[in-house]
Amino acid sequence: MLSLYMAMLDEPEDKASFEDAYKKYRGKMIALSYSIVGNYHDAEEAVSNAFFAIAKHFQKLRKKSPQERAAYYSVVTKNCSYDILRAQNRRNEIPLDEDIEIPDDRSDVSDEVLSGIGYERVLDAIRSLPEIYAQVLYMENVTGLSKKEIAASLNESEATVRKRLERARKKLRSILEEQGIEV
Repeated sequence: MLSLYMAMLDEPEDKASFEDAYKKYRGKMIALSYSIVGNYHDAEEAVSNAFFAIAKHFQKLRKKSPQERAAYYSVVTKNCSYDILRAQNRRNEIPLDEDIEIPDDRSDVSDEVLSGIGYERVLDAIRSLPEIYAQVLYMENVTGLSKKEIAASLNESEATVRKRLERARKKLRSILEEQGIEV
């Protein structure tokens, strides 16, 4: 893939600089993307898209400081990762009833219970959920996004995000109870 990106660059010094950036940041970008999308295949796709965008604008980036370039790489990686989540979301759309009342409490699976279970066990249980539920739980609990931020990144309403979180917590509770964990 590196040769594909390099073909987009004209200047030899741009090619050398891009190759250095690719080698230096690719692993970090995959880790960042993985924390958002939750699987390695999608993380690689997001990073590939990110490097394509970076190569497209590399001549402008060359004038930036190393810290500014690193920050730009992170932002592009996050955006490409959220693009993948949005695309998956469109494929897994679940219609919602407009007149369903959404409770404000989080009694399905409380934070205190989750913290006592163990982070890794909860992550494994979240990953076993259908993608549409796993992504909102992951975005809220692992990446720390608010419901408003999740709604914006998924291009959905906050009501939709709240309902998905409610359903996700119920399913998560069932999974944890099946594993013998009292919730």
